Amino acid sequence: MVCDRYHDRSISDRSAVVADTSATKASDVTDKCRMDDQTTTGTDALIKAAVKTGLSLVFGLLHQNLSLERQLGHQSSGGGSICNNVLQSALDIVMTFEPLSLADKRRLSPLAVSSLADVTSFLRSVASPQSSADTDGRRLAAELMLVIATQRGSLRYLLEWIEMSLCAAVRFEAKASSSNADSEQELHPHMITCTTFVAVLSQMKKAMVHSVTTLLLFHKI
Repeated sequence: MVCDRYHDRSISDRSAVVADTSATKASDVTDKCRMDDQTTTGTDALIKAAVKTGLSLVFGLLHQNLSLERQLGHQSSGGGSICNNVLQSALDIVMTFEPLSLADKRRLSPLAVSSLADVTSFLRSVASPQSSADTDGRRLAAELMLVIATQRGSLRYLLEWIEMSLCAAVRFEAKASSSNADSEQELHPHMITCTTFVAVLSQMKKAMVHSVTTLLLFHKI
């Protein structure tokens, strides 16, 4: 009887030890998962801080370069405007994207959407008549903003571009009329090139054809 009780007690003790060990392992796994979640969250926060800080730095340097060029004169920069070169490079890259590459928000992180909004705000400021950019810089900013709006595939962004163009054109026309400007190039500093306009229309056509083809295939299936 005593042996049975002792045997039962030893079994219960071993069971308690096993239970405690299992609970400890489960707690360790839970803590590890929490640490992984915290590490991921911390990594995302660091990436967001780096991207936001980097964009602010780049935009600030480009604005400073435009102001310096305006003070010293555009002829002083022998290699051309740094801001114009950056805008031209960005425009060339975005023009190679597939249609509606930036339209699916499910594939874009919140940081990417926020960064696109910051880029659009910067381009709007460069294209405005109050900016220190020259005619080419304002044109490149307007073209890049239009191409990005087309890639995002929403009427909202196209309307934002139209609003920017109308506001910039009206303000510049008032400024030009007050200063009695005679040059046709100065009267239309925000005119986008025919090449960019045709490329944007081609992107829209490709996107429309792709959507129609997808719908037809879906109905056949």
